Parts: sequence; C-alpha cells; structure tokens
Amino acid sequence: MNFDLLFLSLIQGVSEILPVSSSVNLHLFSRLLDIGSFSFSMKVALHAGSLLTFILYFRREIADVFLGLIRRKRLSDTYFFALLFGTLPVVIFGYLARDFVKEFEAPKIMGISCIFFGILLALFDKISASMTKNDRAPVSVMKSLIIGCFQAIAIFPGVSRLGICLTASRMLGLNRRKAIGFSMMLAIPSICGSLVLEFVDCYKRHNLDVVSQNSLIAIGATFVIGLIAITPCVRFMEKHGFFALAIYRIVIGSALCFL
Repeated sequence: MNFDLLFLSLIQGVSEILPVSSSVNLHLFSRLLDIGSFSFSMKVALHAGSLLTFILYFRREIADVFLGLIRRKRLSDTYFFALLFGTLPVVIFGYLARDFVKEFEAPKIMGISCIFFGILLALFDKISASMTKNDRAPVSVMKSLIIGCFQAIAIFPGVSRLGICLTASRMLGLNRRKAIGFSMMLAIPSICGSLVLEFVDCYKRHNLDVVSQNSLIAIGATFVIGLIAITPCVRFMEKHGFFALAIYRIVIGSALCFL
C-alpha cells in the first residue's frame, strides 16, 4: 500500500474543508516527509476528490437549486445567481492570470500569504462576531459578487480559497453558519473550473497520469476522508470561529518560510 499517497489524501481531504490553504499544507508536508509522488497530476486528482466531497455533502442544496430553477422559485433563482456571480470573477481572473500566478509559487511567498490572510480571517471574524444577525435571507447577488472578487485572490498559492471567501463573508456581515455554507458551495463551481483548466494542461503536456491507478486511489481516498471530516469541521468553525485555525496558519506558514 502507498502510504505517501494516503497521507497526501488525508492532508488534502481535511485542509480543503478548513481555511488553512491546502496548497501550503501539501507543499510543506510533501517536502518535510520527502514525498516524491506529489506531482501535478496528483494535485489534480486530490482536488477532484475534494470536489466529490462537496458535491455529496451539499447534494440536497444542489438539488433544491436546480429543481427550484425548473419550477421557477424565486429563492432558487436568487441562490443560483448568487453562486454564478460569486464564481465569475475567479473564472475570469484565473484564466487571464494563470501563467502570471506561477511566479508566486516560491515557498516563502506562499508562507507569508498563509500567515497574512490567516490573521485577516481571524480579525474580521472577531470584528463581525458582535455585529452579525441570525437572518435567513439568501446571500444577495451584490454580496456574492464581492465575495467572488475576493475569491479571485485565492488563485495565488497560500491564500486559501475557503479562507478568503470566509473573510469577505464575515466582512459583509454574514453570520458564521451562512458564511461557511455559502463559501463551501462556491467551492463546487470554482474547483470544477480549475480542474477543467488543469485537465487541459495535462492534455497539452501529454500527461495522462490523472487517470492512473494511483490518481484514482487518491481521488477515492480524498473523497472518503473529506466526507468523514466535513461535518465535525463545520461544527467546530461555527462554534469556535477561526482563531485556532489562524494560529495553525501562522505556524505552517512560518515553517514553510524557513524550509
């Protein structure tokens, strides 16, 4: 059994559902443990596993949105367009700047980004804690567009897609439960878009390792681990906020800076 592969799946499965930057965690631990199997195609497979986790976890919400669109329910229309406008900025910016972003993949830059945006998340969560209401209104299209613009920053390694979405959501006054749910739902179209671009890259490079046995194992293992971890992780964040996770980001970001 390939324990390196299972370890990478464990790191990805948990870190993708927490605002701790899966890219930093994968980069740090693969270097610390000298895991040579962390390739580009493996990165694609690991993210595909996380995508399956989110799809299954939010299956009811996804079904409600699409059934509501068919039946022309206003609430579903609003949520669909919120997700659409929350995704468009990262799709556009990700496509235009994907080559430019590669210049920021140096470990020290990733580490500094991990630390800075972790502190920012904890700060806005603390500020918003006394201001947010337990309202049940859907996220407005304007707020979702702003969150989407922040999400576009996450194409830079170390930022954390979930983390920056949560930061923007709390800054806009969303309570923790709504911020977490909407930010995770945004992961589905965002990861889908990035996977399409990465698959195209693999095809251009004539790299078909994404359909190898190891990649399929990584997809399955990441999916199962993520599915087991997502409910307790969500409950922890809703109850305790993001301070402890910010401390963790400072630790791993610092470690990456000094590697």
